[in-house]
Amino acid sequence: MEGVLVSAATGVMNSVLAKLTAFLGEEYKHAKGVRDDLVFLRSELSTMNIVLQKLADVDQLDELSRDWRDRVRDLAYDIEDCIDLSVHRLRGSAGESGLAAKVARMAKKIGAFRQIASQIQKLKARVVEVSERRNRYTLHGLVPTSSDASSSTKVDVRLCALWTETKHLVGIDGPRDDIISRLMEQKQESLSSVQHGVRMVSIVGCAGLGKTTLAKQVYDKIKGEFECKAFVSVSQKPNIKELILNISNQVGNKSTNMSDDVANLVDNLREYLKQKRYIVVVDDIWNPEPWNFIGEALVKTSPGSIIILTTRVKEVAMSSSSSHGGFVYPMKHLDGAHSKRLFYKRIFDCEEQCPPEFEQASKEILERCDGIPLAIISISSFLADRQSLYHWNEVKKIISSPIPGNKDLETMQSVLALSYYNLPHDLRSCLLYLSAFPEDCEIGKTRLVSRWIAEGFINARPGENLYEAGLRYFNVLINQSLIQPWNEHYGEVLSCRVHDVILNFIVSKSVEENFMTLLDPSGPVPLQHSNCCKVRRMSLQGSYCQEKFASSMKSIKPHVRSLACSMDCTGLHPLSEFKVARVLDLEGCESLTNNHLANIEKLAYLRYLSISGTGVSVLPANIGRLQHLETLDILDTQVKELPPSIVLLQQLVRLSVNSDVMFPAEGVSKMQALEQLTGLLPFNQPVSFLKELGELTKLRVLAVSWIPDHVRDSDEAHAEHEKSYEKIFISSLNALDRHSLQYLDLSLYYSYSDIAAKRFLFDSWFPSLKNLRRLSIVNGFKTTTIPSWIRLAAKLEKLELSKAYVTQDDLEMLGDLKALEYLALPFSDTQGSWLTISNHGFRCLKFAFLCNVLFMHDSMPNLKDLHIGIRLNVVGENDSFQHLPNTLCRVHAWISGNLDAVSKLKEKILNIANTHPNRPSLTTATYIQ
Repeated sequence: MEGVLVSAATGVMNSVLAKLTAFLGEEYKHAKGVRDDLVFLRSELSTMNIVLQKLADVDQLDELSRDWRDRVRDLAYDIEDCIDLSVHRLRGSAGESGLAAKVARMAKKIGAFRQIASQIQKLKARVVEVSERRNRYTLHGLVPTSSDASSSTKVDVRLCALWTETKHLVGIDGPRDDIISRLMEQKQESLSSVQHGVRMVSIVGCAGLGKTTLAKQVYDKIKGEFECKAFVSVSQKPNIKELILNISNQVGNKSTNMSDDVANLVDNLREYLKQKRYIVVVDDIWNPEPWNFIGEALVKTSPGSIIILTTRVKEVAMSSSSSHGGFVYPMKHLDGAHSKRLFYKRIFDCEEQCPPEFEQASKEILERCDGIPLAIISISSFLADRQSLYHWNEVKKIISSPIPGNKDLETMQSVLALSYYNLPHDLRSCLLYLSAFPEDCEIGKTRLVSRWIAEGFINARPGENLYEAGLRYFNVLINQSLIQPWNEHYGEVLSCRVHDVILNFIVSKSVEENFMTLLDPSGPVPLQHSNCCKVRRMSLQGSYCQEKFASSMKSIKPHVRSLACSMDCTGLHPLSEFKVARVLDLEGCESLTNNHLANIEKLAYLRYLSISGTGVSVLPANIGRLQHLETLDILDTQVKELPPSIVLLQQLVRLSVNSDVMFPAEGVSKMQALEQLTGLLPFNQPVSFLKELGELTKLRVLAVSWIPDHVRDSDEAHAEHEKSYEKIFISSLNALDRHSLQYLDLSLYYSYSDIAAKRFLFDSWFPSLKNLRRLSIVNGFKTTTIPSWIRLAAKLEKLELSKAYVTQDDLEMLGDLKALEYLALPFSDTQGSWLTISNHGFRCLKFAFLCNVLFMHDSMPNLKDLHIGIRLNVVGENDSFQHLPNTLCRVHAWISGNLDAVSKLKEKILNIANTHPNRPSLTTATYIQ
């Protein structure tokens, strides 16, 4: 754990020891009254830290050990808060020059030292008391265990595909096709029934069987046939209004008024869906109440529409299906053959066999997993990098011990405990931190990693910055199957979700460790775990009694270091009272207003602030005083202009804004810590800002919207104005490339002549950005050629370019980019020709999205994921799927043409996939012309 400042195991103890050492340094050598006490604290806490690390590896602690552990960790938090606030007071005394100012500063410093001395004396007394408590009683169970969880800098591509493979390789094709077939039968029956124009299925089964997976497979396979579509998760404690709003937004209902009550929202949605064909998945319903509202909104007379519901509760499945004339589909556990295929595929990359020495252990482990896919995935992920018989036998012993109660649930709990205690301490902290997010919440990768960093959980390796290390942690949790990759964009995981069973385990461990306090909207939940521990991290996940909550918060605010709230934040006003806060994540908190942010500059150690999706329209003028702020997210707010003091944020690393936000005219070059800037609209900025942009020497990630139609002059003046902006912006881009720029995302939109549109980025004079690792160009105008300067971007790992003309020469040029791992050319035009993938290029490519291509033998030897578009009506028929790379895990094909040609090619693709040595998962979408 060396290098990790904060963890669930030791709290902030490592951070405290580092700060005590600094506090004893040259800057505070004159604080003689407290120096001896500080030396004592550092010595005593160092010993306590060693004991805490040993306790962290003990599965079951006795009550005395747990109490001592909690007191020590809580003490460390108080000591760090004392040090931070003391340092802030001492440094805050600097100001004007002159004798009077010096005398005033000295007086303030003397007063600060007296306060520090008094607080340190009290803290020393607490340390002595806790130490004596340990000496008076014996702490049992201090048995350290090794924690050698493997880590990876990239997501295991097999794992990214595993949730898909689970659907295709372990018998889910049958249930999926069965459900679709029965829904089609209902369609025929509904033709003669006025009452039941809607077809419905309720999928029911225990946790971990794959209900959501099956529902999503049905949804993905047939959603293209429907005018309106939506997929929503309900969870145990749903917000009915948010659910109805979510469905309305997804089906395209633009007349929704967010201020309406539930009844009006239901009526509005019913009116919108009349005579429209829709498909809606309502996932994870726990009780009938939510369905009573949703079922009313999804009108029964929409001809040919489909509703898919998933639930663990049989009564819910029966009542909902009967109300809409549907049927119940009970999920079954995997049989022995399918269980083996899923288990072996993850561990040995082979479905049919395992080494003889593991056969008996495999058999006993699979018997205990009882055909539950989630249990099999979790165990196989754990064993994938531990292929020794010793580890297998140890796992077998742990999960085979007799456990009373619900067999399925207890199996999962023992499997998850095994995975949890074999994670390094820092990764355990990152995993427990997921308890801050509500059930079924889609968690953005950047949001999560940035919060981990702000909390101090991340330990970077040499040559690795904290964000890169955080991505490595994120990928480890995916590879361990502890979080599920959710939203992907051309092979890159952008967000994750936590399975309900895993989340329940995480929450129970988080509460047990006094790591996170959750406010339960369903009833009164104490805001303090015990008499000895204060609330340090708090997540508000629902509605709550304002009066009761406001009275509780008065004593809690001064100690809360991390606050997450996405619901009603009325009781949080003002935020400046969270004086030791490091993290304020208020994303989606619509009741947040400008008043909440008043005096927020008093939060001297705030590192993460997200007000994305709130009602805030103006940032505080003194926000520049937040000298420790590292992440600021104001996406989807009403903020139109950044205050001039924003340039004083010397530690700001990540800044996300809307494209209509204007930056200050001067001073951006002072933000030398800035590494990520997203949402920039150059045409909305002062020219001086664009010039200074190139001076940001650490900027690695830049996301830009190029929309030059803000200018309203004549066409000639318009073009001249745009050209001047182009030159300045490109000059800055060139400078950024010489500094640190690695990732460039450009969204290009034009509303006038094609000539002007094609000039930017695609002319021969555009400088080559030789140090880029990722380039994404979302092309909002007519099809263009591939920029020729890309051939010089030798470090390019990922390229996305939409709506481009692609020739055989272009393909050869891209194939020569030796570092390229991801290539996406969606909506590309091969101008009526088939293109050939040769066997000498694309040697490192793992993901490809291409159109109208043929594969030579041994081409793309490392390809895992293929998205391919084939326009038969343009290029004609060919053996496009011969010689597919043997490494493929997933194939998705879009096929357009006449019915006969499309059907023939679709059948051919299916046969090739079934006989392929790696048996990749296959999905197809067809468009008949």
